[in-house]
Amino acid sequence: MADKLTKKELEQPDEFHTIGWRALQYVSEHRDKFYMGAAAVLLVIILAGTWHFYRLNYENKAQGLYSSAYSAYVVPGQSQEERKGAYLKALGIYEKLVEEYPSSHAAVISFYNMGNLYFNIGETEKAITVYKTFLKRSDDDILTALAYHGLGYCYEETKNYDNALKSFEDSNKLIRGTRFEYINYANIGRIYEKMGRQKEAVEFYGKAAGKTNDPLVEMVIKKKMAVLTP
Repeated sequence: MADKLTKKELEQPDEFHTIGWRALQYVSEHRDKFYMGAAAVLLVIILAGTWHFYRLNYENKAQGLYSSAYSAYVVPGQSQEERKGAYLKALGIYEKLVEEYPSSHAAVISFYNMGNLYFNIGETEKAITVYKTFLKRSDDDILTALAYHGLGYCYEETKNYDNALKSFEDSNKLIRGTRFEYINYANIGRIYEKMGRQKEAVEFYGKAAGKTNDPLVEMVIKKKMAVLTP
């Protein structure tokens, strides 16, 4: 059976009531500070919500431009002239996107796509510039590897073979175990061949042959190796 309360205990104020009263008294005495704190919390909530909706609208508008640019040139059955015109149109939209929405996710990917398009129309130096811009901002390993891959072709086109080698090597570090691994090995072999370094060329052509699952590709690479082997 529970112990009976003594008369003294019954005469004492209820503990919960006392705590509540003290809390109300504290708020009353510090009313201004309390209101300021509540207002500050409310302001933070409002600002956070406003920022969220602003970024959502910002990203949606950027994505709309990205979709317009991408759909401008991903069209089957175009002639070479039509394709170049589509590339130029897409580049104009991408440039508008990265100018008006520079901090959007779509802007980052746009730099990668712009590198591909500039390379395809022969604007190699511009391609190098936007690939580098993309690489500074990218956090996607696959797209980063592909950008290094594209950069390697750009440097090869300008006969900057040292940077081409480094770009293909950097690409390979990120995509080991994929089909691009043998392509990069073949690219590295080709660059060494152009540099007159036949031993290294044969080594990397051999790595490429060992990574491909395509018998025809393997045969072509081995023929190349036979030509280069003394």
